[in-house]
Amino acid sequence: MLLSCRTRVSTAPPREVAGFLFLILAIFLDMTSMWSIGHEPETPCAAARTLLAFADQATLRRLRAGEYLHEVQIEFLVVIDGDLFESAWGPCKLSGSLARWAWRQTTSQDAYYDEARWAEGGGGVVRVRRHARLIWERATAEMA
Repeated sequence: MLLSCRTRVSTAPPREVAGFLFLILAIFLDMTSMWSIGHEPETPCAAARTLLAFADQATLRRLRAGEYLHEVQIEFLVVIDGDLFESAWGPCKLSGSLARWAWRQTTSQDAYYDEARWAEGGGGVVRVRRHARLIWERATAEMA
């Protein structure tokens, strides 16, 4: 499926989200990249269940309003200013900061971040290292 000559799919998106991804990208042209997040760093990226899109506040509002797009099996987060993110939809209403997650892009297609979780046995909060994989980005002038 050809989105436009100004976009680039880094690798084939996971099969279970490919159709959804292309639908979202055809409607919301202001997105700059889409990441599959929440993966264990030592294992290959499995099914994408949480997607993180880089866009803006207006796109986030339109995504929230477009209930026909809401996929129950996909949690969808939107980074609205390069750092702050919020849930567009999903079982957990999340908001936060990539800086607080210690988001670090290590290659053009990989990033790592720390996620806070409750420790087993209720002993407090621990930080868990997670892997993110780029599944789409808008082509820049350098890529063209």
